[in-house]
Amino acid sequence: MTKDITARAKNWNPPPRPDWVKRINEEGSYLDIKSVVPLDENSLLKAAKENTGHSDFGVEDWYQPFKVLIKALDQEAEMTLMGRIMARSDIILYLQARLQVEDTYKRHPEIDDEQITKPILIVGQGRSGTSALMNLLSYDPENGVCKTWEAYFPCPPPEKATYLTDPRSARADKLITQWNRVVPEMPSVHEFTGEIPTESIQLLCLAFQSPSWFTMTSPVNSYVEFVTKIGMLPAFRYKKRVMKLLQWKNPRQHWVLKSPDATRHMLEALEVFPDITLVWPHRDPVKAMSSAVNTLGLLAWTRTDWPLRTGTFEMVTDASACGAMLSGPINLIESNPKLRAQLCNVQYQDFLDKPLAVVEQIYATCGRKVSKAGRAAMQKYMDEYPRSSRPPAVYALGEKELIANERTFFKRYQDYFGVPNEI
Repeated sequence: MTKDITARAKNWNPPPRPDWVKRINEEGSYLDIKSVVPLDENSLLKAAKENTGHSDFGVEDWYQPFKVLIKALDQEAEMTLMGRIMARSDIILYLQARLQVEDTYKRHPEIDDEQITKPILIVGQGRSGTSALMNLLSYDPENGVCKTWEAYFPCPPPEKATYLTDPRSARADKLITQWNRVVPEMPSVHEFTGEIPTESIQLLCLAFQSPSWFTMTSPVNSYVEFVTKIGMLPAFRYKKRVMKLLQWKNPRQHWVLKSPDATRHMLEALEVFPDITLVWPHRDPVKAMSSAVNTLGLLAWTRTDWPLRTGTFEMVTDASACGAMLSGPINLIESNPKLRAQLCNVQYQDFLDKPLAVVEQIYATCGRKVSKAGRAAMQKYMDEYPRSSRPPAVYALGEKELIANERTFFKRYQDYFGVPNEI
């Protein structure tokens, strides 16, 4: 690989692709794939409108981010044929979902009366136990999550009677596990199915303001820069709109959401969800970054021959940028009593050692207690699905000199939150 990458990213090497993927991409190299798999505005909007029979996308704040995104995907991402096929499919699905959400609200404006009460949003660095924590909390019957299939296919709104047997789950499963079939090493770093909780950054895709989700598989520098400039408030508001729709016929007492990206947007989360509890798991940032580089590399490898290039992924692959992201909220926490009161800090090792004690700590911040039924359900989940049931992730930690240099960028973060070294 000749594209510029950070020092940490240089430790990562892509695995061999399956033969069928290599063949598709090789054949694609002989084609004009931009013409064969178009990512232009007209063809994408036309497909979504024809597939749904709707034409109203709601308030216009989605449109400019959408235009910037598809231009970046087309001109910057340098996707393979397989990558362009997957990207086009995703964009059309999110356009269709938005059209259907707006149509449902037109016919049922009472959905907007739904209340989102005391939600939990898990923030923090990727690979710090955020997914494991969300999965565990999702088994408490007092909590509700957005499952992968709901993010892809929110309409018609899920119903309580058929929620666990909805056929959309199987369809979404085939879509999301395609990532595993393109890169078979994927299950070792993250579980993708149609039924499990998805990150709230996938819900933000319906607002087309989700830099973390869209860049997860495609380097799109100009899109990241654009969304950073305009801010995330419109996206958070639209996420709340979709959450109301999802709970309309399938009530969720307390939502549990997860977005490592929201570490930078905690004030926006507080504005849109005033009674939210923010949960920040803390792990040795150098160890987490090592794991995150591997995860992000595999994800981008599904769609491009140039994963981890500079300009898009620095907050994951570069210690300086990552350290700034993790220490940046400290001043906000110190100066904002509301944020400080509604933020629950937990240590990664504590979660591994005594997960239910950590849940009790989180609920105490929310003003809740763990019910007997909730405790039993979460314990049953841990007994039936131990971490050892998934293949272990294998990734490079880097040389001692690299680790020592990176450590300096995380000193303020580790000192403030009392985060111990693991390596």
